[in-house]
Amino acid sequence: MRKTIALLLAVCGLCACGGEKEFSPAEDAGMQLATNVSIFESQDSHKKWILRAESVDFSSLQSAVLKNPDLLLKENGQDSASVTGKTGSFDYPSKLVTIEGNAKIQSFTENLIITAERFFYDVDKDRIWSDGKTVVTRGGAKVTARGGIETDSKLTKIEIKKQTTRLPADANELKSPSL
Repeated sequence: MRKTIALLLAVCGLCACGGEKEFSPAEDAGMQLATNVSIFESQDSHKKWILRAESVDFSSLQSAVLKNPDLLLKENGQDSASVTGKTGSFDYPSKLVTIEGNAKIQSFTENLIITAERFFYDVDKDRIWSDGKTVVTRGGAKVTARGGIETDSKLTKIEIKKQTTRLPADANELKSPSL
């Protein structure tokens, strides 16, 4: 599996090197920059997740540095959630994605938004977590987890650490929307 991801990274890096701005290695020795990059993992002909970035620096052999990353999580071939931020990294050996800078998770299936300074995604364990103040918003209800959250990519069960809650003014806002 690691060989597959490494091969995908290499192919994506080669394919994404074209662009409007010419890049000269002499400008920044050791930098291997690619634009509009997609890194993904598939299982049973379905993509499990797709990590896209405006640009990626592949100069490190241990990790890639991402600009404006967007991690799209899939469930049964359908988009389930998106994790976005200003910067990020993908650590190859540990298969750990870090997204930070006004980081946001938007769940398409659970109708909720989670915001924090940064999120982590462990590819092998299919686990997302934050380690600082995190706000979970669903409808008019907001929960602040001062110690962060932990969940799987489905976002159906979220563990909240050091919680405070603000309830909406009207209890009807807590009801699920009718189908």
